[in-house]
Amino acid sequence: MAKETKMGFEGVLNYGAAGSTASTPLTNCRDVTYTFTPEKGDTSVRGDGTGPIVNSSRVVAISHSLTFNMVNKSDDSELAALLVAAAAGTPVALRGVDYSGGKGPDFDYTLEVSNGQPYKGEQTFDFTAEPTDESGRDPALAKLWA
Repeated sequence: MAKETKMGFEGVLNYGAAGSTASTPLTNCRDVTYTFTPEKGDTSVRGDGTGPIVNSSRVVAISHSLTFNMVNKSDDSELAALLVAAAAGTPVALRGVDYSGGKGPDFDYTLEVSNGQPYKGEQTFDFTAEPTDESGRDPALAKLWA
């Protein structure tokens, strides 16, 4: 069987109300990036003193964020809702999948947003989403790649 390389346009980012799995595709969405960063605790020990310490660690937590951008379109109701949520600090549900039938994070998030207005080019809104349990959905490790 031939390997099939998945292309960026095959990924989907869904939006919805916090507390449930998002199901409305953000069709005005551009670049989406999922970041998973292990946080580590130091487990290094002195040893018997006959040589240098070899540093070691164990993972104690996973930090996750999701970034995406959208073109500023005045008739985009999902963009308007995301901007309102970001300004109010209100959680939203986001569900990413890497391709149709694929996997990705499924959490409620709080949003940070910035607005790019380049001299030559279209305006964009750049979002950074971080998981929250504020709406009752536990940001469990199993949902990182569900």
